[in-house]
Amino acid sequence: MRTRTAAATAAVVTTLILTGCSSGGDGGGKPSPTGTPAAAEKAETTRRCVDAIAERAAANRGGAVRSHPVPEPCARLSDDDYLDAYLKGLEQAHRDARDPSPQESGNATGDTGS
Repeated sequence: MRTRTAAATAAVVTTLILTGCSSGGDGGGKPSPTGTPAAAEKAETTRRCVDAIAERAAANRGGAVRSHPVPEPCARLSDDDYLDAYLKGLEQAHRDARDPSPQESGNATGDTGS
């Protein structure tokens, strides 16, 4: 029993060491800075995806929006990133529905500014 526990512990430790030390690319083991063009492109793609989902939610009374088909701006996102953007898009749509923009609230009161 003791031998199995020691062998299992050694296997887990070895796996963790190898996983943590492996290099995922030619970056020389250095993490990519967040200001890289790839990070900026991903942020822009995510923003466009959030906006597209928010537009879908605003178009549907009650805010019910199916997650599929995936809006075109979201097509390049991973499943995890798409789910995050989907939830942020729904939050944005609900927030916009509760808090109308200053332009809309000014028009609703009939205030023409004079």
